[in-house]
Amino acid sequence: MTPDTTSNGPKGWAPYSDWIDGVEARSWSSGQGRPIVLIHGIGPGTCGLANFEPVLDTLLQYGEVHLIDLIGFGASGRKTSAPYFDVALWQRQLQALLERIGRPTTLIGNSIGGALAFRCAANDATIQGVLSIGSPLCATAPTQALLDFWSVPDSPAALAKAMAPMTAAGTEPSPERLAARYAPFTDPGFVEYFVALLGDPATALQEVALDAATAQRITCPMTLVHGWQDRACPLEGTALAFNRLRPDADAVLFGQCGHNVTWERTADLCQLLTAFLQRTELE
Repeated sequence: MTPDTTSNGPKGWAPYSDWIDGVEARSWSSGQGRPIVLIHGIGPGTCGLANFEPVLDTLLQYGEVHLIDLIGFGASGRKTSAPYFDVALWQRQLQALLERIGRPTTLIGNSIGGALAFRCAANDATIQGVLSIGSPLCATAPTQALLDFWSVPDSPAALAKAMAPMTAAGTEPSPERLAARYAPFTDPGFVEYFVALLGDPATALQEVALDAATAQRITCPMTLVHGWQDRACPLEGTALAFNRLRPDADAVLFGQCGHNVTWERTADLCQLLTAFLQRTELE
């Protein structure tokens, strides 16, 4: 782990670079106290800051927050050979971070990041708790909304159209958020990388899903957060399916909310995060 001097993460946070299988993995940290690791989802132009920016100030009240960019996204490097959708690589990236932290840690994952967090907890008894947001935890076929979202946009307008169904109201992102999400597609080689990464959505969802044996190995407190109107990862095949494997996992459902929970229901999610962190701290 080497301190970094670039500023692609939150302003004022300490940046770091780890190297996983020869690929640079970027992360940032800030705050003091219990470690909290944030794991973003998979999509066009996504990164840690894009997923979690609205809740960072709340989380910093409760601990030392670590924000990562998964390999292939944000400021992290890209693989040079297949498979590019590499669950095992991302798990090694997370494990390297946890080893660097060296203390019991809480994981918060958005979308596929939640499934990665649960996989991590299944293999690491020091995880204090996992909270997932709109996560595809069980094997399910890709919806049309997800297929559209995981397709290469040929313009910012096309990306805005694909992102709108991620919200319950079908709201397109602000110009600032749209510009940030579209920016990687102007980088040399990124379009080809993105196609290779998400060219087979059905297989990707199968690879990241938790089977019954993996789910049963999780020993920490679990909370699943989901939007009733999630078109990308509908409730039935995700949170409800996982709850059948682990009925002891708490589930919180937000009405008038789609897949983009952190931006659609920010205040309510912050209250939920506060309660979860307070409870798992006591446990």
